[in-house]
Amino acid sequence: MKLYKLIFVANAFLLLISICLTNKEITLGEILINFTGKNIQLDLPDWVSYCIYFSIPILTTWYGTTKFYKLDPTEIKEENITEIESASSTFLPTFFAYVFVGLSINSVASLIFIYIAVTILCFCAEIYLYNPIFHVLGYRYYFVTAGNHKVLIMTKKEIKLREICEFKRIGQINDFTYIDIEK
Repeated sequence: MKLYKLIFVANAFLLLISICLTNKEITLGEILINFTGKNIQLDLPDWVSYCIYFSIPILTTWYGTTKFYKLDPTEIKEENITEIESASSTFLPTFFAYVFVGLSINSVASLIFIYIAVTILCFCAEIYLYNPIFHVLGYRYYFVTAGNHKVLIMTKKEIKLREICEFKRIGQINDFTYIDIEK
């Protein structure tokens, strides 16, 4: 469970790397030269590198969704739910934080340090976990109040205003964040 949570958190911040590399106009050819020490010429337009940078977080997040069935399932019954509210707008400032932090990083060393620090801090903190790529994959975020507990649930269900439903099979990512794994 802890390893999955770490992967989940680390994956959520891959978008930060994509934004930073694109902002600094660092191409795949430059990365290859820096890692191999050889002058490898990739004759690709810059936009190809940028598309690959944004494809990686999407693909790794999608791959992570294929492993949700391994999470310990639980349920929240309709009679226990007192309120369901959209949480997507709550995380809008978090999304902008990805963008502004990614744009403000000055070097690759800073990027690596910030990425590791933010990942560790979010892993250790018991907070709601947010990954904006889930929106691209069709997931929506909802705060669900059941009894005295308010949790974040990611689901592909579209829940209307004041609609109450049940979640028959949800996987627990941490104490506050769950994913709907019902097929």
